[in-house]
Amino acid sequence: MKTLIKKSSLLFFSALLLSAVTSCSSKSDEVEVQSAQHFTVASWTQELQYLASVPTLTEGSLTFKGKGLEANGSRYIWHKQYVYLMNLPLKKFIQYEMGKDGSLKEKAAILTDGVVPNYFQSLNIVDDNTMLVFGGLDVNNGTVGWARIKLNEFVIEAKGTIAVPYDAANSGVQFSVGKAFVDNGKLVLGGYFYDNIGKTYAVDGVRALVYDYPAMTNMKVIKSTATEGGVGYDYLHSLDKDEEGNHYFVASAGKFWTGIGGKSGVVRIKKGTAEFDKDFFIDVTTPLGKQACLMGINYVGNGIAIGTIQYEELMTSVRDRLKNVGQLVKIDLKNKTVSLINTPLSPVAMVRSPLVLNGKYYTAITPVDAPAAAAIYEVDPATGTFKKGLSLDGGGSVNVQLIAPHPTK
Repeated sequence: MKTLIKKSSLLFFSALLLSAVTSCSSKSDEVEVQSAQHFTVASWTQELQYLASVPTLTEGSLTFKGKGLEANGSRYIWHKQYVYLMNLPLKKFIQYEMGKDGSLKEKAAILTDGVVPNYFQSLNIVDDNTMLVFGGLDVNNGTVGWARIKLNEFVIEAKGTIAVPYDAANSGVQFSVGKAFVDNGKLVLGGYFYDNIGKTYAVDGVRALVYDYPAMTNMKVIKSTATEGGVGYDYLHSLDKDEEGNHYFVASAGKFWTGIGGKSGVVRIKKGTAEFDKDFFIDVTTPLGKQACLMGINYVGNGIAIGTIQYEELMTSVRDRLKNVGQLVKIDLKNKTVSLINTPLSPVAMVRSPLVLNGKYYTAITPVDAPAAAAIYEVDPATGTFKKGLSLDGGGSVNVQLIAPHPTK
């Protein structure tokens, strides 16, 4: 009997010890080690286009040639640990994975032929596993293609076409699809109208399109008369939202950009609605005392956004946006005030996708004819002050299209 008790006790304590060891091992396995922060910078340089990883944005230097992946890109977006780009020459939509160790590698790709009429033009994150893309021919005659991508599997989940405004009697005027968001079962789609015959923008207030989602039916045109311009241009960061879920569109009203001049600024669609807020418009042009056209906007928190403007009085055509015509502005969305951040003049290509991280705003400032001055700048939204960080070498010229943070766990 005593032998049996001793054996039973030994078995019990052995099992208890094994359980404790297993339990400790499991907890240890669950602990994620935090790595130092890395960043991916997508850029067009003097010769080629690159994706390159760097360990910091605030110091040091980056030479793109030989230091990154050659990657032709037209439209860029990042979400979670991935960077996505539309490669026009290859007709591929490519997913690149950003590693916590600073690595960057192509993970998957989708061939775009037959998915939408042309290419993945407007890229929009709907939720953590869904991207909604749009594409349309320049002359679409009232039909634009869309596709819904499941990001975890990186496959096309559904695709089809939507109707956009079109008048056969005025066939030169076509709707160009822009940025979009989904809220409360509605898809709100920005864009602009262009007259291909008259070679000018067709402007009638600010208009956006609303559809039932995910059905993609029942098109409705919503309008604001706050200014005369287009909203949500497709390859700029022209749409953002605040902590409350209210969405803010850039209303570009420049002579050379989606409008006919006048006041450029910000319009709002409140959370849960699918109409422009008639009591909300922030005029960015008038406070600056110049013909400043707002091009991009990033919400940074506490009611503050940082925007990029182009001075159209320094321009003679739309191509001049690649000259030194752009600066930054601080926009107080609550008090509807605008103040200039007196950064060096730079091409407006710098606004395509800046980064907001830990309450700071990061963008590239790359003055033409001064390649040694090209750098990532850090802006403190609270004070409007800025400082030069990572220097950029593009072999003669460089335009940054995207800055994205790698995961740290």
